[in-house]
Amino acid sequence: MPAQDPTDLDAAVERLYTSPLDDFVAGRAAAVRLAADAGDRLGAERIKRLPKPSVAAWVVNQVVRDRPEEVAALTSLGDELRAATADRDRGRIRALDHLRRERTEALVRAVREAGEVRGRAVSAAVLDRLTETLTAAVMDPDAAAAVRAGRLSRALQHVGFGIVDEQGEDADLVALRQGGGGSADGGPGGVGSGDGGAVHAGPGDGGAVHAGPGDGETGGGETGADETGTGETDADGAADLAEAERAVAESAARVDRLEDRRDGVRDRLHAADTAVEREQEEVRRLDLELERLGAERDAARRSLDEARAAADEARAELAVVDDELDAAEDQAAEARRRRRRARDR
Repeated sequence: MPAQDPTDLDAAVERLYTSPLDDFVAGRAAAVRLAADAGDRLGAERIKRLPKPSVAAWVVNQVVRDRPEEVAALTSLGDELRAATADRDRGRIRALDHLRRERTEALVRAVREAGEVRGRAVSAAVLDRLTETLTAAVMDPDAAAAVRAGRLSRALQHVGFGIVDEQGEDADLVALRQGGGGSADGGPGGVGSGDGGAVHAGPGDGGAVHAGPGDGETGGGETGADETGTGETDADGAADLAEAERAVAESAARVDRLEDRRDGVRDRLHAADTAVEREQEEVRRLDLELERLGAERDAARRSLDEARAAADEARAELAVVDDELDAAEDQAAEARRRRRRARDR
């Protein structure tokens, strides 16, 4: 049976990377069956190796599809920056870098304000990965091609010495594309593979989808079962292939579950770290407030002690004055009595 048409297979892969993330595993299994039913066993095996995108990579892929002109305008700055760097035009470099930040922030802000991408909520951690990936796409032309292809399996980071994925591993920056007989076009932002119709996954495990003759497919050297009479061998081979397919599917499903779990844990860790930073800042603010209030309390206590001392002094003086007043009143009374007695005489 002839292999499936390259365009059809590439369209199947495109649907796979466009579909909701939760549907990826089922969609990949369906694409494998499609290729296998068309007689393209090599293509089916390669589709199986396509890794499920991380949440961040899936968001990047959909942003590229939803905002292709904005992403293209951003990544086009990379060539201009490299030219300005080669010319040592510092003024131009500063202007382009400012424009890069503006365009990156505009894209990320649009996603942040929407709060979701194609119905999937976007966390702060994913927004950080989106920013890093867009930055990497400006800094590295291969990263730009891979990003614009819209088939990343991991988000990217530019770390100064090159491009790594979100796990810190070296990124394989060969973009998934429709094969074109060795053409270097590769579609929007694609990278030509030159293998006569292979579609390479990157970054990821290097899996590729074979979409036509070539790349190790036999082209006439095989002898069919009808010619050799080895039908039983073919049956055994089919059973082995089915068993291998089940093992691959189970392994891929387990990897997908663990990747989803890891992404969830990373999101919770980011949220927890953010909460820790926020609470630490609040503790620092309260410590400063307590320090200020403590100083005010000490000053108030000193003022209270001074006021009490003044009150005690005034109280003592009042007692003295009261005694003197009593004595003066007694003297005055005695003087009035003497005056009356003098008048009576």
